[in-house]
Amino acid sequence: MNKIASKSVHESFSRFFEGPTRESLREFLKDNVGELKNCDFKEKWPDLAAVAKHLLGIANVGGGCLIIGVKEGEGGTLEPVGIAELKDKADVVSGIRGFLPEPLLNTVEIADFSYSAAEYPTLTGKRFQVIFVSTEPELLPFVAQRSGLSIRSGAIYIRKEGATEEANYDEVQRVLRQRVSSSAQLQKVSTLKEHLEELKVLYDQIPRAIQTGASPMASASWVKDIAKIASLFVGEYERNPAYPAEDYQAFVLRVVDGKKRVIEKFLGLPK
Repeated sequence: MNKIASKSVHESFSRFFEGPTRESLREFLKDNVGELKNCDFKEKWPDLAAVAKHLLGIANVGGGCLIIGVKEGEGGTLEPVGIAELKDKADVVSGIRGFLPEPLLNTVEIADFSYSAAEYPTLTGKRFQVIFVSTEPELLPFVAQRSGLSIRSGAIYIRKEGATEEANYDEVQRVLRQRVSSSAQLQKVSTLKEHLEELKVLYDQIPRAIQTGASPMASASWVKDIAKIASLFVGEYERNPAYPAEDYQAFVLRVVDGKKRVIEKFLGLPK
């Protein structure tokens, strides 16, 4: 497949995966390109243990879907044949539950697609079911929880072009690197949030507005006289020599500037 065709195929899959509608599925099937790493096709419902294996493989390469009702022909071409009847979604979830880790099972969604009429005549009168599975990189790898037909407890499966297979050493390492990279990114985001929250606290210590002129009442001579009288009772005030030379607000302003520089450096912004 040339690069232009490959890009078109992946764009049509992305549109379907991000917005699964009858129209986006129709456009994806029209491309008729064979199985992809993030998408598997089955002519009819396989054993649910096998379904679980495929979902594990798809999840370990970033998520995707399993489309039921599409036959793979010679040369990897696809024929949308449809399925005789839609499988009960609760039965599917119940059948795969024991094989998938709970966090992965919670992402599984099953959608039904029926075409009574369509611009693409090949789909008219046919029904399809699609199982979607998404993943969080920090949870990788997903491991089979128990054995069954075509699935082995403790195994890590991945999707290759057109097949779901047990991962070898190098492939497991690649999945683990994805997790480490994702964890580092999450830590960076978390640290940035902490820096910004601290900056907010500092800003809260600086008044947004200050009084620009003395009140006429405050400048009246009788106010000064009252202050003099009050001093007879409480004593005169003088500056505490132990008080920091840099007052509180000046310190906060300086720290604000320093925190801004820290954030800019953290984000890799030019000086």
